[in-house]
Amino acid sequence: MKDIDHEHIRQWSEAIRQSDRNAFDDLFRHLYPGLVHFAMRFTKQKPAACDIVQDTFVILWSKREEIDPEQSLKAYLFKIVKNRSLNWLNKQVNNSEPLEDHMLHLVSDSEQTNSSAETLSSNFKNWIEELPVRQREAFELSRFDGLNHDEIANVMNVSPKTVNNHIVAALSTLRDRYNHYKQG
Repeated sequence: MKDIDHEHIRQWSEAIRQSDRNAFDDLFRHLYPGLVHFAMRFTKQKPAACDIVQDTFVILWSKREEIDPEQSLKAYLFKIVKNRSLNWLNKQVNNSEPLEDHMLHLVSDSEQTNSSAETLSSNFKNWIEELPVRQREAFELSRFDGLNHDEIANVMNVSPKTVNNHIVAALSTLRDRYNHYKQG
């Protein structure tokens, strides 16, 4: 996802609030891939992730008059995607047949990851997956999705200081594992 400065997103926020479809389309094109990637962390299924993100943009358009350009629209969208992804997972748990399909998909993905774990890149992916959930979430939102500490705090419903603590702990763990990997 191309990095977009906060001022540009704020300008889009103001334009979308005024029902500017071109600004909405631009925002969609720039944020859609990253939001789908984020949703896939929960769903592990691209079609479900795409549906969630599209629904998120429908929600944004329907509530466009409520947009506060001074608040992070990017964090707002990530928060909606996270909540909708968690709702999707809850529905899967309550419906046994799709859950079994979902679990089979997870097992096959896990086997593929384990079979290629000899490369450093796949080791890092595994190490990131093994981080405690909140550390991993903060780390991935920061490093992979480009959110700043305030935006991550908004998505995770914690303080920016807590976000920093999670990221520092994640980096320390990853550094230790890398050093151990180099030695052995």
